[in-house]
Amino acid sequence: MIKTSAVSTRIRRPDGIQRLGQALWMMVGEHLNSSAELLWASSLLGAGGESVLFEALLECGCIGKDGRLLARPLAAFLCTVWEAPKESEMSLIWTLPEGLSVDGVEASSYADGVIKLIGSAHQRLTFLTPYLESRGIGHLQQELLVALARSVSVDLITQDANSLNSRASAALESLRCESRGLPGTLRVYTAPASAPVLLHSKLIVADGTSAVVGSANLTGNALLRNLETGVVVGVRQAIEIERVVRSAIKLGHVRIVFTSETC
Repeated sequence: MIKTSAVSTRIRRPDGIQRLGQALWMMVGEHLNSSAELLWASSLLGAGGESVLFEALLECGCIGKDGRLLARPLAAFLCTVWEAPKESEMSLIWTLPEGLSVDGVEASSYADGVIKLIGSAHQRLTFLTPYLESRGIGHLQQELLVALARSVSVDLITQDANSLNSRASAALESLRCESRGLPGTLRVYTAPASAPVLLHSKLIVADGTSAVVGSANLTGNALLRNLETGVVVGVRQAIEIERVVRSAIKLGHVRIVFTSETC
């Protein structure tokens, strides 16, 4: 794929790649009839970048017969440009209970994997965790504050965060206070009491390029004591996870209860 290789060669890593993916993903479903609609790409790919990008999208089948930008082929295109890891390179992460030792399995790799993911974020972090409590958030708080200090946007979706007497609200109080005045934005969402479904997934995504999918909520037991299993996935899955979570927010399955921007 000559044009796709040209995009991969021209673009600056990692921020240029992240900006490209974000801009294109916002155009999914819209008509894309010519390179003139991609003039912004020249700032990422250099002179004539809009033409190179348009031809690469055509080359990968990202533009449908009706001229609309298609989600699934775009995900594959972004994986190619970003040189995403192969499915076989996905890795398992674990929390193992005390006394359970398995050769080749790191007992605290779940918590370590989450911390590593937070540290890798340049633009945004998205957390979906039905349950959280002070020990779990406390275990990650320093890394989250460091991310906010480098202007990363952090969206955290949980249950019952709008109740002042809830564990979730109490667990987030310190993070709320410490996040005030930092360049990044902390946004906390919760599912309303009338929600017809339970948001049961446990997901963490960084920049739409990598994610952790697993069994652990952000609780002390889940990160430090239980038997928990997760998998670290790459670009293709991270993009899909972000799409689902953003759709849930847009459709009102969750509502915002706090943002550090209003403090």
